[in-house]
Amino acid sequence: MKLSIKNFAKIKEADIIIDGITVIAGENNTGKSTVGKILFSLFNSLSDIDEKILEERFKEIEKTNKAILQNYVSSAEVPGSVVRRNVLNIVRKINTQLREQFDEEVLISDESIFFIVENTIRNWQVTTHFLEISDSFVMIDEICKNIGEILNLPEEKIISEIISRYFNEVFHSQIQSLAEKESSEAVLTLEIKEKREKLLFENNYCKELVDKINIIHKAIYIDNPFIVDELSKYNDLNPMNKLLKDLLTSESKDGILDGVIETVRAKEKLANIYESLQNVVDGEIVIDQNDEFYLKCSGFDEPISFQNLSTGMKSFVILKMLLEKGCLKNKDVVILDEPEIHLHPQWQIAYAELIVLLQKQFELSVVVTTHSPYFVDAINLYSCKYGSDNRVNYYLSSNIENTVKMECVTGKIDLIYKKMASPIQMLDTLRYELNNK
Repeated sequence: MKLSIKNFAKIKEADIIIDGITVIAGENNTGKSTVGKILFSLFNSLSDIDEKILEERFKEIEKTNKAILQNYVSSAEVPGSVVRRNVLNIVRKINTQLREQFDEEVLISDESIFFIVENTIRNWQVTTHFLEISDSFVMIDEICKNIGEILNLPEEKIISEIISRYFNEVFHSQIQSLAEKESSEAVLTLEIKEKREKLLFENNYCKELVDKINIIHKAIYIDNPFIVDELSKYNDLNPMNKLLKDLLTSESKDGILDGVIETVRAKEKLANIYESLQNVVDGEIVIDQNDEFYLKCSGFDEPISFQNLSTGMKSFVILKMLLEKGCLKNKDVVILDEPEIHLHPQWQIAYAELIVLLQKQFELSVVVTTHSPYFVDAINLYSCKYGSDNRVNYYLSSNIENTVKMECVTGKIDLIYKKMASPIQMLDTLRYELNNK
């Protein structure tokens, strides 16, 4: 997979290979997080896009039909059989009229239209039993026109609107280049298995989508260990943290046997990973009657509230929960934005090993942004240890005249160490000056 970026936010131009683990190192404010947010927005706005569009069409049909019905039908408490009989008559008339007025290919099934109309009437507790015949025909005409207009809306325009809303939510309506005043067009190109998807943005709106790829995998963005403190709350979250919270709090609704094969299969893969993870997070995650999350450890009489865990521990708890809930699937994209920030150097090394193992076992595409030499070195060494170093790519991000340059330094990662070592050299210089006064 390859992501090409042009005139997007601070990034003037970049080509990022995403195959296995992609490490983007550099100083603060050099566009590292932008790459991960672009991937997250691409995958989660376009995954299952056809289903999303159909769902939104249905929701709009139901909402607007309610308004139409309100104008013609008065509220009344009537038996369900009466409602159903009258709804069925309306549905038959609507289907007949729709098939005469609109293209066959845009129509939804009789059952779907019946569900929409019946659900609308039940929600408003109304019936057509007392409608005059003339009113009934006029209402049916309006409903037919409404359904037809919504079904005939161009799919490409709906997709552009979905993409624009998603990207603007993630980037706070700052998609266009912040430096290139002359170029008003931002371009993103995603290549997956010789298929290309190209997005063109102008004035923070996706004006064109070329060659849509069928995206079936999700992207998980992890940048905030404190999300575990929000699992039992209902605060507003940004799209990245909202998706992560939904995954961490998801529950099976299909019975005790749901996912049993997948779970056993995952556990077979996770033997090495769990052994490494248990060295840091030795305990069981439990939920009490108030939906509060705790870590139950053998060395303590009472379980520890998530909010009382150290920030570094929370980083590992997130990975543990994603694994135990089966949220990580083969070929998924995982974006880790500066995961070392809250980790002691020793835990940075442990976290790096987990990332390497997870990528290998689940064939994940992992994007890691960092400014820690310990972390880069650990990923490099563990990928060699586990035989996946040929699937690790390194990039060095830097600011040049108010724009970002991302240089591929795979095979010469000493450039990353040199960049990250400059603060240590500054301290050595200061120490020398102080010692030789």
